[in-house]
Amino acid sequence: MVQIIKGMDVIQPIKQVIIQSIENGIKPCLGIIRIGNRSSEISYEKSVIKQLQPLGIVVESIVLPEDVTQEMFDQTFDDVNQNSSINGILLLKPLPQHLSIDYVEKNIDPLKDVDCIGNVNMSKLYKDGKKGFLPCTAEAVLEILEHINFDLVGKKVALVGFGMVIGRPAAHLLVERGATVTICHKDTKDLVKECIDADLIIVATGVIGLISSQHVKPGAVIVDVGINVDENGKLCGDVCYDAVQSVAGYITPVPGGVGTVTTYTLAKHTLNACIMQK
Repeated sequence: MVQIIKGMDVIQPIKQVIIQSIENGIKPCLGIIRIGNRSSEISYEKSVIKQLQPLGIVVESIVLPEDVTQEMFDQTFDDVNQNSSINGILLLKPLPQHLSIDYVEKNIDPLKDVDCIGNVNMSKLYKDGKKGFLPCTAEAVLEILEHINFDLVGKKVALVGFGMVIGRPAAHLLVERGATVTICHKDTKDLVKECIDADLIIVATGVIGLISSQHVKPGAVIVDVGINVDENGKLCGDVCYDAVQSVAGYITPVPGGVGTVTTYTLAKHTLNACIMQK
């Protein structure tokens, strides 16, 4: 019988630490920088505010017009980066095509870089030794695996998707923890063959229904990072959720799975950033 990994179950220990810290006088503030008014980014921003503010984390939104110049964008970022009252920075992406993120990556304070977009924390991610803040979604995947006591040592992992947000950092973090990782992407010839022997499948492609029951060996763990909208306007992942339940041992739902854990990981990072900046 498949077990559904609900994000709200995973985040309870994280939530309690945050609440206790704030009750003890810590007052974190997250600054969200948004360019334009794309509905997906507004929706995510509202979700972050809805989850973080009840915890006692202040969220300040900085909104710039879609046609903002590079100079104005960089200056606004500088203002947020140097504002001592803002402990963490979340830059909503993708940026408009006319803007470059290079200045942000080079100059963001590593102690405010709560989603690991800067060069310093990204460099630490791929080196041995102490890390900076990890990308929130990649860390959320690790939190989920820890919640179900999934020991990565010696396990076969099929990682479907090789983007900068989840695929690449997750691949490195999984290997560091002893897993054998097969990386799949849009040019992989036989996805079923690459997935069917995996103890763990992590999928983050943005392709609705990419992973079906034929990809999954009995008892495998499925972590669905995809966020899509189906033809009925409902949120769904990259996995054929109903079909895969008949085969998998564990599965994360969409919504209510990885996304929930990601948001609370962001909250945890913002709290830790505030503590480190004292």
